[in-house]
Amino acid sequence: MFILNYSRNHKIKPLLHRLKKFSATILSIIFFGCSIWKSATSEFNAYFNTYYNAKVIFEQVEEVIQNRTFSEKFLSIEKFDAELQLPPNEKNKLDDVIKKCSKILQYYINTSISDDALLMIGKSYFYQDNFTGAERKFAELISTFPNSKLYDEALYYLMLTLSKEKKYNDATISFQAKAKIEQKNKNLWKLYKIYGLAKFKLGEIDSAIHYLNLASKQAKGEDKAEILFYLGELNEKIDKTESAKFYYETSKLTKRTNLKIYSLIKYATQQRELGNYKLAERVLHDLLYSNIDKDYEKRVYLELARNYRMAGEIDLAIQTYTYLDTTYKRTEESAFGYFELAQIYENEIGNYDSAKVFYEKARLEFPQSKISNEAQRKVEKLNEYIRHRTSLAKNDSILNFIKLNPDSSVSINVDSLKDQIAQTKYALAWIFYTSLNKIDSAIYYLNEIIKNHPQSSIAPRSYYLLGTIYEDIDSSKSREIYKELVKNFPESEFASQVIKFIGIEGNFKKDTLTELYNKAISLIDEDPNKAIEILYSICNHNSNSNLKAKAYYAIGWINEYKLKNFAKAVEHYSAILNNFPNSEYAKIVERKLNPEKQEATPQTKQSTPTPQPEKKQEIKPASKETEEELEDNPRVRERKRRRIDDN
Repeated sequence: MFILNYSRNHKIKPLLHRLKKFSATILSIIFFGCSIWKSATSEFNAYFNTYYNAKVIFEQVEEVIQNRTFSEKFLSIEKFDAELQLPPNEKNKLDDVIKKCSKILQYYINTSISDDALLMIGKSYFYQDNFTGAERKFAELISTFPNSKLYDEALYYLMLTLSKEKKYNDATISFQAKAKIEQKNKNLWKLYKIYGLAKFKLGEIDSAIHYLNLASKQAKGEDKAEILFYLGELNEKIDKTESAKFYYETSKLTKRTNLKIYSLIKYATQQRELGNYKLAERVLHDLLYSNIDKDYEKRVYLELARNYRMAGEIDLAIQTYTYLDTTYKRTEESAFGYFELAQIYENEIGNYDSAKVFYEKARLEFPQSKISNEAQRKVEKLNEYIRHRTSLAKNDSILNFIKLNPDSSVSINVDSLKDQIAQTKYALAWIFYTSLNKIDSAIYYLNEIIKNHPQSSIAPRSYYLLGTIYEDIDSSKSREIYKELVKNFPESEFASQVIKFIGIEGNFKKDTLTELYNKAISLIDEDPNKAIEILYSICNHNSNSNLKAKAYYAIGWINEYKLKNFAKAVEHYSAILNNFPNSEYAKIVERKLNPEKQEATPQTKQSTPTPQPEKKQEIKPASKETEEELEDNPRVRERKRRRIDDN
C-alpha cells in the first residue's frame, strides 16, 4: 500500500495568498462604494467555503485510508497495486469532494488553488477505484500546471493509477518522459519508489532494487521503513544476508506495531535460511513473549516449527506443529502445519501411512489455502503407493504359498501371477522415482524386476528407467544398463530409443532372435524350463510374427511333451490361434485343439512336429566404430525429452 504524506499546512498557504488579493480588493472599495464591497464579500465567502469544506472532507477520508494502511498486518510488495476497498460511506464523501472541487474549477479556474482542486478530484477518483477518471485528472494537472508544486505528487499518483490498471509499461514511460530528475527535488524519492515497483511487476528485479535503493536514501520515517521492507522481499532469493539486514532496519525504523512484528518474523526466517537457527529461534521466542496479536502468533509458531525441522530437531518440530494445528484450527497456518508434518513423516521418518493421514488433514483444514490442492495430489499418490504395496504383499504371499504347497488344489496361473508381481514392482519404482523422490527405493524395485523377473513383459521398461535414473548418478553405469537392454531385448521399443538417441548400437556382439531361438531348442532335453525362459524373451519382443508364433508353439510343445503340463500347453497353443491365425503353426494347433472340426479321413494320423532350429540368416558385419570413438563423438542426447512413459 502507499502512505499518505499530505500536510495540513498545505491548505493554508493558498488561502493566505487569496487573502492578500482580497486586501487589495478592500482598498478599491474605498473608491467604488459599498455595493462593490458587498459583492466582493459574497464572492470570497462562497469561494472560501467551497474550497475549505472540500478540503476538510477530503482530509477526513485520507485519515481513514492512512489508518487502514497502518493497520495492515502482512505488508507485501505483491499487493502494492491491490484495490483499496474503501468503505461505501467514505466513497460517498468523496462524491461531495468531487462536486465542490469541480465547482471551484468551473468558477475560479484562474485562482491559486486550481491545481489543488484538480489533484483532489484525481485522488478522489483513485480512492473510489475509478482509475480512468483519476488518470485523466492527473494528466490534466501535469499538462496544465507544469510548474506547480503538486506536479511530482500528480505524477506519482498517475504512475500508481497506471499500475493499478496493470499498465506497468505505461507507468515506467510516464516516469521517463515526465519526471524532473533534479537533486533539489525533494519528492523524487516517491517517483523512484513507484518506478521501482512497476519494474518489479515487469520482472526486472535488479532495476527494481536499484530504484528502491535510490528512494530509500531520500525517504524518511514510515515511507523509508516501507521501502526497506520491499527491499527485504526482493533480496530474499538473491542475497539472504542483505534481505535480513533490510528487515532488521525496517523493524528498528518503523513505529507501526504490525510492520515491526512482521519485519522481525521475516528477519528470523532469513536467519534460518542462512543456517543461524539459534538466532532465529531467539527472535521468534522473543516475539511470543511480547504478547503479540494471535494472527502473528500462529505465524510465529509455524516459523518456529520450520526452524526446528531445518535444524534437525525433528521431535521439537513435531511437537510445535502439533501445538499449532490443535491451537489454531481452521487457519491457513494450521493447514501448512499439517502439510509440513506430513512431509516429516514421508521424508524424514518414512511412515507413508501417517504421512497420508496428515496430508488428508491439510487438504481439509483450510480449503481455500493454496496448499490444499498440493495436499490432494499427495494423498492421491500415497493412496496409489499403498494400493500397490498391498497388492504386492498379497501376491507375494500367494506365490510363497504355492511354492511351499506344490500339491495344493489352488488353481492359479503362476506365470501370470509372477508377471503381475513384476508390474506392481515397476509401479512402485515409478512412484518412488517421480512422486516420492526416493531414488534408492526406485532402484531397488527395478533391480528386483531385472534379477527375479528377467523375462517379464515389464523387464525392458525396467532396464530403460534404471538407465535413466543412473544418468544423473553414474553415467558409465547407465551406459552398461542400456547395453544390457539392447542385448537382451533388441527388438523392444525401449531398445530402439536407446539405439536412436544414446548411440551405442554395434558396440558389442549381441545375440539375434534367431540365435536365441536356436539356443532354446538346443536346451529342450537338457533344461526345458530354461528353454521356455529364452522363448518367452522372444515372445515379448516386437519381432516378426512368424518367429513369435514359432516360439509360442515351442513353449506349448515343451509343456505338452516334456513337462506334461497340458493346461499350459493349451494356453500357448490358443495364443497362436488368437494372435497368429494365418501362420502355419495355427493350422497345426487347430487340429490339436479342435479335432472335431477336422474331416474324418482314412489317412494315417498326423503327428505333431517337433520344434526345429531356425536357419541362420546372413548377418551384416558389425560396425567397426569403437566405444572410445563413440565417446569422442557423442550423439545428441535427446532421450530425456522423449522418454517413453506409459504411466
